[in-house]
Amino acid sequence: MGFKTILAGLASRIFGRAPAAPSEPLSDEERLVRDYDLSLVELHDEIPALIPQRDAMRAAWRNGDFEAYQQAFEAARAGGVIAENGKPLYSLVRDWFLEPFTELPDEEEAVQAHEDGLAPFRAFIERSPSAFSAATYADALRVTAFVRRGTGWGRDVRADQWKGYEALLKEADVVLDSHADPSDFSWRMSDYRRSANEGNFETFKARFERAWLLDRYNIDLCRAHARMIMPRWLGRDERDLEDFARRAAKLTEDRFGMGFYALIQQANTDVGNHELADTLCDPDLVKRGFEDLLARFPAPSVMNLYADALEWMGDTQALADLLETRFRVMVPQIWYGETRSDRISYLFATLLEAAEVLEQRRATR
Repeated sequence: MGFKTILAGLASRIFGRAPAAPSEPLSDEERLVRDYDLSLVELHDEIPALIPQRDAMRAAWRNGDFEAYQQAFEAARAGGVIAENGKPLYSLVRDWFLEPFTELPDEEEAVQAHEDGLAPFRAFIERSPSAFSAATYADALRVTAFVRRGTGWGRDVRADQWKGYEALLKEADVVLDSHADPSDFSWRMSDYRRSANEGNFETFKARFERAWLLDRYNIDLCRAHARMIMPRWLGRDERDLEDFARRAAKLTEDRFGMGFYALIQQANTDVGNHELADTLCDPDLVKRGFEDLLARFPAPSVMNLYADALEWMGDTQALADLLETRFRVMVPQIWYGETRSDRISYLFATLLEAAEVLEQRRATR
């Protein structure tokens, strides 16, 4: 049976419908779900108390109501709430509202869909010019620029792709600078993001520090920064990431314990062909950090990040312990892969590896 059948079974469990009697032997994946009482939740569904706010932002997007988004974002910023998954509430507000745009396909055939999708951003800044609307539009232009360029190596990018990419980045800079306000959080964040295109480590780091001062507890900001300071991008060597992870953990220890160290190092799993041996990551500190996180932020996504980190570190014994005792809810969006199917495949492969370790343990008792 394929993954669609497995997920259909999970949906039956979630919504209380009894599954049909199996007509053939259970697959390894189905046995895994049965034996460990696993269920599945989408990332943006994992915190029930926030679903009304999520739905309000989705409705605002459908209605083109960027003003409602701005009001919700700024209210969340002022409130300083950190959600059950460890993220600032304002980051979730942004994710909920922009989800239809950011989840557009990034293949070359989807370029026109992205460019058409810029229209409501453009309309927002035209009717409500501000640092916030400028940052919102500039960020959307950058997303579209990278879709225009494509994901291939530089040598494989066509001249017309480079031209379109550079034009969109230039337009993003013009838009952002048209309403410059370094005191505005969204503007400062967008100014930091554009520095990644300049290819200069010191400039990038300096702009990050200015943005980070506005909210030390923004883990999404720190994880995005972590990816960019890896050696394959702007980082000078593996020491840049390790030093940053330890410093971030120290500065946020009051609310996250060693959680920031764990989450920043977990960003390594988003990079293909990148092993533990290529880093200075301390696996014991990562595990301590995730335990600190789960004690404070028990959302399913945090548990999935923990399991993913253990898989990347090659710690199948600890991964098996997690599956045996605590891992019960799968969140596909956490796992590596270009498509949803890829992520689910990776997730199941990881859990099956842990289940095999548990079977070996039982056999030797």
